[in-house]
Amino acid sequence: MNNYKNTILHQFRNFLKAPLTLLGVDLKKLQLNKICHFANYPYLRKGLFLLFLMPFVSFALSVPEVQLIETIDEKRQGNEFLQLIWNTSKVVEDVEISLYLNNLGKELVKHSTSPNKHFEFFFLRDPSINAFTGSYGYIGVYTGMLLSSESESELAGVLSHEIAHVTQNHLLRSSKKSKKRSYLIAAGVLAAVLVDNKKASEAIFTSTIAGTLQSNINFTRENEWEADRIGTNILISSAFDPRGMADFFNKLKDSKNAKEFLRSHPLSVNRISDSTQRVEGLTGDYRQDSFTYKTVKARLYYAKNQHIKIEKGKEIRYYMQAYQAFKKQSYQQAKRYIDKLLALNNDKSSYILAGRIASKLGDIKSAQQYFNKNTIMKNDEASMYYAAKAYMDNKQLQLAASTLKPFLRVNQGRYASYQLLSMIYLRQGNFGRAHIQSAKGLILQGKLKQAIGHYQRAKTLTNSQDLYDVINVKINALKRTVKLYRH
Repeated sequence: MNNYKNTILHQFRNFLKAPLTLLGVDLKKLQLNKICHFANYPYLRKGLFLLFLMPFVSFALSVPEVQLIETIDEKRQGNEFLQLIWNTSKVVEDVEISLYLNNLGKELVKHSTSPNKHFEFFFLRDPSINAFTGSYGYIGVYTGMLLSSESESELAGVLSHEIAHVTQNHLLRSSKKSKKRSYLIAAGVLAAVLVDNKKASEAIFTSTIAGTLQSNINFTRENEWEADRIGTNILISSAFDPRGMADFFNKLKDSKNAKEFLRSHPLSVNRISDSTQRVEGLTGDYRQDSFTYKTVKARLYYAKNQHIKIEKGKEIRYYMQAYQAFKKQSYQQAKRYIDKLLALNNDKSSYILAGRIASKLGDIKSAQQYFNKNTIMKNDEASMYYAAKAYMDNKQLQLAASTLKPFLRVNQGRYASYQLLSMIYLRQGNFGRAHIQSAKGLILQGKLKQAIGHYQRAKTLTNSQDLYDVINVKINALKRTVKLYRH
């Protein structure tokens, strides 16, 4: 309870930082203990103090100078949100699956009203039908959402809807309305004061604050209508079937696994009807489901059920038969299926699986040929990841490092790629560079302090003055960011 309470109060304190700074208020000099007479109830003191300050929020948010502070605050909140996502231990780290969702999401973002805005997408392993939006464009999608979709346009419809929440600043709008909900905090604090039991009063107070925070996260019906409209435009501009969103809404209203999504995204009969009417009569040369969508969906289904689902179409059926044999370590059988697939399909997912199978059979030359077909065409991170892993598994560590390192030097990779390169360096005995790659991976998880620790250990292990100086620059930059987020 104490950790939960401290987290909530920390979020409120940071939220109020901007208006207090502009008003010249010094929190340290306020001497809250002398203002309030609740010495035995520190959480009540903080609550009343927050209530006292609420009227200043709307004033500060109307001042132009606050925009910069809001941007910093959005990044800070996003960083906290990022840590929460990764701390669930549910993030799907599979590089191929992770890249698919991010590539799809960022392609949709290009056709939004804010194509240059920061976005990052995550799959979380959970059977529920749910998706959520956090600060700084972080969007999470439960695997149950993908598995319940019947087309890539339906999945794109969900992503477009969440993207619209970000581009239309719905989270920020909700926080600006927090002044209107200050009476809820007042009522909660009053109720806590009237209860004699200290634990009970603390529970009332923290639940009141939590409820108010949740009301900032849950989107209003007006937000939902706007996100539907903007999201539909994104679908049309991206050449996805705009009926995908309406089709998915119809599915949601009867689903028992969609309770959390419907709680934060209110869905009414009128909203479903409006979404349907909005796309009625529209025609176009819309995209067909990509083979990668089918393979990602099939692999997640296998991960959940430990058996394949027979799909229509020879290509996906051969892929799943090869994948199932691969997972069961029947590599010769997997090769027979993948050879049949490659005679019909040259998709990158097919080449990646073919390379992984060849690697397990010890045919490293064929494996690299399969992976290279993808990297030559598209400089594909997933192909390079598995190419490096194939070299590492076959104890060719120098080739493993030289395969992945050039890409990560000029591109931001996935968390799994940094972890793999760190492991390669560890096996080489290059502990300093292993720590550097671990630090880069931790930054992607929002764990900046832990990243600093790895950089500091790397600094003690390097004999290169140039690398030492580079590490120092990175440490100082991270320390400044941590300090900025703290205040």
